[in-house]
Amino acid sequence: MVTEYPPVCLKSDEQAQLFKVVAPEPEWKERLLSRLSHKGPLWDKPMNDALNGGLEGMTMYFFQLRLDDVAVGNLTIVEALKRPIALLQHVFTDPNHRRKGICNTMMQAMVDDFRARDGRAMYLGTGYDTPPYHIYRSFGFEGIGTTGAMVWALDDDYPGSYFAGGPVQVRPMCWGDWAPLTALYQQIEGWDLRGYCFSQFGHSSYESAFCRLQEIIRDGKARQPFVLEDTITEAVVGHAFILQDDKWPGGPEVLECFVHPRYEDNTGELLDAIALPADARLRAYADTGSVGKLEALRRVGFVQDAVLETQYVRKDGRPADVVVLTRR
Repeated sequence: MVTEYPPVCLKSDEQAQLFKVVAPEPEWKERLLSRLSHKGPLWDKPMNDALNGGLEGMTMYFFQLRLDDVAVGNLTIVEALKRPIALLQHVFTDPNHRRKGICNTMMQAMVDDFRARDGRAMYLGTGYDTPPYHIYRSFGFEGIGTTGAMVWALDDDYPGSYFAGGPVQVRPMCWGDWAPLTALYQQIEGWDLRGYCFSQFGHSSYESAFCRLQEIIRDGKARQPFVLEDTITEAVVGHAFILQDDKWPGGPEVLECFVHPRYEDNTGELLDAIALPADARLRAYADTGSVGKLEALRRVGFVQDAVLETQYVRKDGRPADVVVLTRR
């Protein structure tokens, strides 16, 4: 679906045209992706697939501003759920047309549209305390620590009302989990070592990690991705999968698992959904504070191999010990 907005007068007094494109929309693929080819193959595939036929459980929006029928600005939204959780991606203004108000024009249209659809929260990543960071702040985004991660929450009680601690179910991961998984991994509270293979320490984005995981799944080096979902709020509150550890030649597979602290008691339900191999060595990693994770891993047959003392430093400056566990 394509929406054409009324003509926009830029700061330069030029008349521009703003479009909103909701994927799938294959006829617009060349016009949209010609300005986004620099993002690389990791991002090209989901954008191509979304525009060609859509991706399961996910909606992708493109806002593009055209001047004399040439694209001079773009931003993209990836979102899911009835009350949307979203990612803001690929904000771009042609260097030859900056300082004309193009970014502000697209951002205003996007935030109005997201608010009209009763959006719940939107996440993004940028450079901390940079000019883009302050542009996003002017539209309601707030920084998450000093990493450059930001969130725009439309509910005063978010994230508490979203990660509400309700009943859960386990289901296979799908593309619709892209934005909700970033919302999960960006929560400040919870286990510190959230993902060994993708280096998820403390609150961190899962935006590019999700694309990498999907790519590795296609290559056959990761399998059985599952999520834990709150059946009332639809929040993704847990995530687990098995992935080959390519850091070591012929190395073991790794069981990755992260669960929101309000749902820590449900960690075992998530792990029970995974068919653990009986004939292969499987490894897992956890910081010593991840009590619920350690208990759940031991219950499914993992034993402690070692404790790596002061293995790394948390974002708050405290040293962290890492438990290495193996299921033989």
